[in-house]
Amino acid sequence: MGDSTGKRKQDTASNGSGFKKQKKGHGGKWKTTHQQTKDATQIKMGKSIDIGDQGLWVTYARGMKVKAVKEFTKLCFQYGETMYGIAQEEENTNTDAKEEDEVEDIEASIQKELDDMKASQKPQPGVRLFTPITTNIDCVFFMKALSPIEPEKLALQICEDARDCADIRKRRCRYINRLTPVVASDKATDNGIIRIARKVLAPYFELNPAPDAGEEASEQVDKGASTGGDAPHTYAIRYNIRSHDTFTSEDVIKKIASVVNPKHKVNLGKPDKVILVEIFQLHCGLSVVDGNAWEALKKYNVNALYELKPPTSEDDATKAQQVEDKS
Repeated sequence: MGDSTGKRKQDTASNGSGFKKQKKGHGGKWKTTHQQTKDATQIKMGKSIDIGDQGLWVTYARGMKVKAVKEFTKLCFQYGETMYGIAQEEENTNTDAKEEDEVEDIEASIQKELDDMKASQKPQPGVRLFTPITTNIDCVFFMKALSPIEPEKLALQICEDARDCADIRKRRCRYINRLTPVVASDKATDNGIIRIARKVLAPYFELNPAPDAGEEASEQVDKGASTGGDAPHTYAIRYNIRSHDTFTSEDVIKKIASVVNPKHKVNLGKPDKVILVEIFQLHCGLSVVDGNAWEALKKYNVNALYELKPPTSEDDATKAQQVEDKS
């Protein structure tokens, strides 16, 4: 009766259990249209900020992380080429071909040496000039920048171009809001905040002697005075503290202000210089920007600058140039 049912017997030749065919992929040989579209929107991001990193803190429109990171990364590489002459992507793809070229005469040899000297000042092949870093915070990421990029000058140029863009079709950012440059960073500790403040503020302010530092402190003060600390500047401290609960905003302001010589007065309304402080987890980053330019450029808010009417008359253009010269 068992044979009359017509059911197929299980294969129990190996271990007595029935064999079940498993579903397997195709080894990445083909993808659906949906998978291809999803992969095209992905962008490689770093996972951590290291001590000493420089770059830009970037805020963007809510829910637009992938698009914001992608468009700003592309924008940074464009400015890397226009401001610093570094066409990194093209340089990396052509490196092997350049190395295979043979030098045929003395003039070509000399030219090659000059090119090599210039190339040595640029990032090595395989090292990205800009790397977006995820922060696991809504609407914020960090764009890490390598030398010779100067974050404060990059942020200023991006904002000035946004202000001067009269044609809506030529706008290069749709999702980016505020930019905050970081020229240097250190640990967000008592000593780390003081150390990074002395390093970043020295070119702009005369500094107080470091307590219990002796001759070394005097040398640092002299260095600050000789590089721009002679003329008294008014200043204001603006800060952002994210994912950090060790120091309050009042603690941070007091620590940084304690470094600056009292001849430089605080002016919260219209300061000559603005000290930008960014604390994220265990990292503290600083930069100094021109107060007039920072206010005129909507505190480096790219989206807000697109809504401004660019200067058209000679007077407006002159005022814009004066702001740029002061920066």
